[in-house]
Amino acid sequence: MSFAYRIKSEICNNRPFRQRRRWALAYGLLLFGRAFGPEEISLHTEHKFVARLYADSISDLVGLGGSITLREVKRKDRRSVYLVTVDSLSDRVAVLSRFGCRAGEDPRRVDFAHVPEEEAAAFLSGAFLACGAVSDPEKGYRVEFATQHQPLADDLAALLAEYLAPPKRTVRRNDYLLYYKESENIEDLLTYLGAPKSSLELMEVKIVKELRNRVNRATNCETANISKTVNAALSQIEDIRLIEASGGIGSLDEELRELARLRLQNPDMSLRELGKALTSPISRSGVNHRLRRISEYAAELRRKEHREEQA
Repeated sequence: MSFAYRIKSEICNNRPFRQRRRWALAYGLLLFGRAFGPEEISLHTEHKFVARLYADSISDLVGLGGSITLREVKRKDRRSVYLVTVDSLSDRVAVLSRFGCRAGEDPRRVDFAHVPEEEAAAFLSGAFLACGAVSDPEKGYRVEFATQHQPLADDLAALLAEYLAPPKRTVRRNDYLLYYKESENIEDLLTYLGAPKSSLELMEVKIVKELRNRVNRATNCETANISKTVNAALSQIEDIRLIEASGGIGSLDEELRELARLRLQNPDMSLRELGKALTSPISRSGVNHRLRRISEYAAELRRKEHREEQA
């Protein structure tokens, strides 16, 4: 299973994230699918969960079902492609109307009035599920969105720049591409899109690479110490990412906020190095104490999330 497939699976299975903003996520899926207009509404994807989410979103939000077709096609390389279509013209018109597209207007533009700040993450998540791709982090860092419609690419670039980092742009054959190659930007994007575990996986790969480079430069560095450093840093970063996704680092005390940001920016720093880098330097034990407080706060968030899922 590829890294990109795991990311899309995580988003599709992130039920609390999906359920909070169902309409916005569906809007992104539809708008960046293969076709979205009176003549055709369709999605082509290699991901079965994405195809099912696309079909279910139309059915649930518009009240259709009978004219939605989901079929699997085997390619020459034996890999599956899933095709979802809305077959009835009247149903396609109903879908367009439900998502604010009026007759005579170009439906392949983002209606920014329908994507306020609180809906942006879900909308971009839907866009990524429909047209996004990610490279294997072991080979390189790259995430991209591809669309054949330049105005739609312009709108998407504006949203990404507003809520994350401005993407780079290029053209490949008939596709307009928006992409990131910086690992920090990709980590932020994945967390924002509802895939924090995949973001952490990417960070883990990066940390291991960086520490391997350190080993090559420092012959007295022991493998056991590397493993311990990696595991501790990953645990701390996972806690901070959870806090970030659940209300923001701003919910922490000032002294914890600074340390949390510093740890995210410097995943391979030792506790002593982190302490020296703070505005008001503290000892290794002081850093350890603050990280424990962050961990306790994250643990409480996990307990709260578990209670909500059980309710």
